[in-house]
Amino acid sequence: MKRAEGLRANSLQFTLEKNPFRILGGSVHYFRVPRAYWEDRLLKMKACGINTLTTYVPWNLHEPERGVFDFEDELDLEAYLRLAASLGLWVILRPGPYICAEWDLGGLPSWLLRDQNMKLRTTYSGFTDAVNSFFDKVIKKITPYQ
Repeated sequence: MKRAEGLRANSLQFTLEKNPFRILGGSVHYFRVPRAYWEDRLLKMKACGINTLTTYVPWNLHEPERGVFDFEDELDLEAYLRLAASLGLWVILRPGPYICAEWDLGGLPSWLLRDQNMKLRTTYSGFTDAVNSFFDKVIKKITPYQ
């Protein structure tokens, strides 16, 4: 989906490519659905009139051990973004680092707690350094899709 002018908000509405645009969104989290069913689920979203997919990026799954990253199979974020684009869906990506209260530690990896001085979700350098390392990996993967 190439565009000359991205999403904009004025006092009355959103516009995309200078045309009025209404975000009709729904969530399907790629890591909760077997990859073989991704297309089926996204097509069902489209059939319901949804034009925008929202999804989290779970840090705890993508970096289960410090410095060990996994973006394969059900965790292939780039493949999921490509699929959404090929089906004409826009994506609101929610990379965290904290994604939601329904996940242990909000999706933060448990290895963070090995640091006895850890202060989660603060400017504590042990936390921010780990977040920056994770975001460095994620940003490289998502930049081509922005």
